[in-house]
Amino acid sequence: MQSWPNDAGVELTQEESLRSGDAYNCSRLVCSSHIGTHIDAPYHFTEGGKGIDEVSLYDLIGEALVVEIAAAELITAAELRDVDMHTYKRILFKTRNSELLADQTFHEDYVALDYSAAELLVKNEVKMVGIDYLSIEAFADTGHRVHKLLTEHGVLILETLDLHAIEPGAYFMVALPLKLKGCDGAPARVVLIEW
Repeated sequence: MQSWPNDAGVELTQEESLRSGDAYNCSRLVCSSHIGTHIDAPYHFTEGGKGIDEVSLYDLIGEALVVEIAAAELITAAELRDVDMHTYKRILFKTRNSELLADQTFHEDYVALDYSAAELLVKNEVKMVGIDYLSIEAFADTGHRVHKLLTEHGVLILETLDLHAIEPGAYFMVALPLKLKGCDGAPARVVLIEW
């Protein structure tokens, strides 16, 4: 599983084992709250923002629009001009990043949102935005302007989506993060249902 360069990744160890004579199998999982497919809660970049346990299920479940973007590096507001953000308040971006996820090497040149696109999403009161790589913003954006803008406005960020086999279009989405009290984010199981 790919992880951010300074992230230790996932450590999964078997603590108890039937095979070893224990009464049950039990594993220990150690990982970042931002590993694999995960949701960034507003608290991730906004002091006083909602933690992942405070996020409304109404924002996590409902109609979603998968939009395919052919941008080489950045998704700009201009590329979103035809996206129906009035009907759909959960927007998921499928990009060339879907190919990068298959490779276990971290790539700094992934497609990300630029600030103008984030502004447009906020202006249109989008509840959740997702992308098919480890971050919604460019690797070089060390000021985290996109994350901050989105989280300050309560927009949930869904990262590391596996969209390689998903066609663009409307879906019913269920995105359920682990309910970690007071946490800035959590791994999530995300399901897109055709309807």
